[in-house]
Amino acid sequence: MKHTRKVKRDSKFGVISVFIIGFLIGTFSTNFVLQSRGERTHITIIYSSEKASWMTVAYSDFMDEWQNIHPDEPISIDMHPYGSSNSIISILNREIYPTIWSPASSLWMPFLNSKWADLTNRNDPIVNISAAVKIIYSPIVIATWESFNNTYNIKGFNDVHNLTIDPDVNIRMAHTDPRLSNSGFMTVIMALSAASGISSENLSMSDLQDLTNQKWLREFESSAVVYGTSTGFLARYMKNEGPTALNIAFLYENLIRDISSTATGGKIIAVYPEEGTLYSDHPFCILNADWITDQQRVVAEAFLNFLNENETVYSAMEYGFRPINPSIALDPEVFNYETNGIAYDLNVPELHIPLDEQVLIKIPDLWQLCKATA
Repeated sequence: MKHTRKVKRDSKFGVISVFIIGFLIGTFSTNFVLQSRGERTHITIIYSSEKASWMTVAYSDFMDEWQNIHPDEPISIDMHPYGSSNSIISILNREIYPTIWSPASSLWMPFLNSKWADLTNRNDPIVNISAAVKIIYSPIVIATWESFNNTYNIKGFNDVHNLTIDPDVNIRMAHTDPRLSNSGFMTVIMALSAASGISSENLSMSDLQDLTNQKWLREFESSAVVYGTSTGFLARYMKNEGPTALNIAFLYENLIRDISSTATGGKIIAVYPEEGTLYSDHPFCILNADWITDQQRVVAEAFLNFLNENETVYSAMEYGFRPINPSIALDPEVFNYETNGIAYDLNVPELHIPLDEQVLIKIPDLWQLCKATA
């Protein structure tokens, strides 16, 4: 698929790694409350790390476009990847002052609002949930080796559970820590939904307290050999260490596209859980915070409008993200099971986060009781 920005971006790919390294190790300004540098409007964007490559390209393209359209209105943008949970902690501790905050999933927005209200005693939420801009998404999938799946034909969470309790099968499973990482949080929600037979959005406190569900989750978690803080690191670990280290991991679909055909020990494929999957929908939120000026909001809105342009969304697809806008066709070269281990069509139900906020908050606590301890 060819697009008008692609030729321009190709010349930049050679230095993208330099940009990413710069973002990862760049230090924050000593005073985030300082909202301008001379006449230059400055904004800060905090975003989940798995979309770092796309955000780097989008940043570069946006800066070029802004300078062409607004040559007399200079801007600067600090962009920093953060884990979703860590970004909330840093915002609450006033360690970072984002103009735009983009966690990996919408499930973190009520968390920030709740903690912000507790901390500040303010009624107005820091995140206007209805105004969040959603552009791309990536479903949670079961990552496994093609050869392993040819033997065991995994179709969903219940299959993973059943293999785990089979004494003749050696399952080495991993997902990230749900207290720290979005993909791990989503994995545990999906596991509880499979255990209870209840749609994830309708999970109740009684489902969490049910001893049969807790036993199922404890058995499921017993095959876990690592709980990481980074989904990207977990994907690279599986890719580099091979099937003897991990034969099942719960990852974002877009990461399968990164590791599928280059993995040590064979090909890694995505299994789309037959029980359904949660979508990591990457909301972009301009925060309702007193450190953000009107001019910063203007620049932030322009950046989000730019992200939502078709050409920018097409660039996200190159990294394995799906467009939320249904009118944008998928690239069949990217969403190709044979070459990249990911399917074109999602033929499983879409799940949703629990409607009961207290259930959402208590799920990591339940996982603490049921996780593998060895």
